[in-house]
Amino acid sequence: MKVRFPPFDPDNLPADARAVYDRIMTERGYVPGPYQFWLASPGFADRIEPVEEFLRHGVSLEERLVEVAVLVVAKHWRAQYVWTSHGPAAEKAGVAPAIVEAIRMGDTPVFKLDDEAVCYRFCTDMIAGREADDTLWAEAQAVFGETGVTELLGLLGLYTSVCLTMVGYRMPTKNGEPEPLP
Repeated sequence: MKVRFPPFDPDNLPADARAVYDRIMTERGYVPGPYQFWLASPGFADRIEPVEEFLRHGVSLEERLVEVAVLVVAKHWRAQYVWTSHGPAAEKAGVAPAIVEAIRMGDTPVFKLDDEAVCYRFCTDMIAGREADDTLWAEAQAVFGETGVTELLGLLGLYTSVCLTMVGYRMPTKNGEPEPLP
């Protein structure tokens, strides 16, 4: 399989892309994986970064729910790189390892927490293009509020972009393994 990206070297970025890279590095202390590709369009990278930062760390949802949403998207797109980052992050945020593994394998997890179950069902239905039926929509609004539902939808869109970027460029895992999720 042909590699679709050259080794990333921030010192070889054009000035406008380097300015975005430097800003992100200054604000965060690191530049997340998809930016090595997104910086090919500095305007895109500059505009999506604050959205990504907000949806990852500024939302009303608990971090474990954010991670459940990300795992649903990563599994859907078979984005191994995203999975190798967010599988451990989900467990660190409090998602049970058995739930992480069930999502990875494409099995329906057994949830002990109702909010995680609603998050999973809502995200799974939405990412599969089924939309949430009226009962699930009402349940999600009751659990997360209008703000939380909107943020979940934003997370699904953002991580679809992240996953498509990483899959499209054939980015291997952080361990260098290119194998897709089962």
